[in-house]
Amino acid sequence: MRRADDRWLLALLLALLAAAAGGCTRAVAGAPGAAPQDASPLTATATPGPPATGPPGGTARDPTPTTVAALQPDVLADGCLLDAGQLAALLGRPVRAPAQSVVRRDDGSRRAGCSVAPAEGGGAPLAAINVYRVRSGTAAQFVAMRAAGGRRLTGIGEAATVLDTAAGPALQVASARFVVTVVVRGRDPGDAAWGAAARHALARLPG
Repeated sequence: MRRADDRWLLALLLALLAAAAGGCTRAVAGAPGAAPQDASPLTATATPGPPATGPPGGTARDPTPTTVAALQPDVLADGCLLDAGQLAALLGRPVRAPAQSVVRRDDGSRRAGCSVAPAEGGGAPLAAINVYRVRSGTAAQFVAMRAAGGRRLTGIGEAATVLDTAAGPALQVASARFVVTVVVRGRDPGDAAWGAAARHALARLPG
């Protein structure tokens, strides 16, 4: 599977990793240098364009202006669309109840998302969930565009795909109005587990 241009996912997961240890709200000293910066937390988000076409092992191309502002973040007060049992089934291990986190950066921007921590110990979060609206076209069109860099899951929502990202395996699934992203650290849970998680998440979305 080709690795998608996924610095936005990596930035989100790293921000949630930093926030989870300190509670629901924590200031984070900017985003990683390789990750794009949002101009406004509620009006633009850095999102990937088509996968890089350079040689294997080469450096991914830098984002261009056409790769930003495709998705509107922070559209739900609580993005935790999966409960602890459903997440444990996805991850193959017990987890705590997921918690919504808000990360505030030094530049004043903010990013919200749902983080998932292991049931025991103080380890880093195992997964992150985020919900978006698309700024143009449909949610299904956005996910279908991304599917070229991953593998499609058929018969789930309006469109669904699993991507291999630097942050870890990631599910993107579209409803009529929303794009849901679930990023996990470590192993790929497999299509059956992804499909079950996608259906549970879709069922929790507002109509």
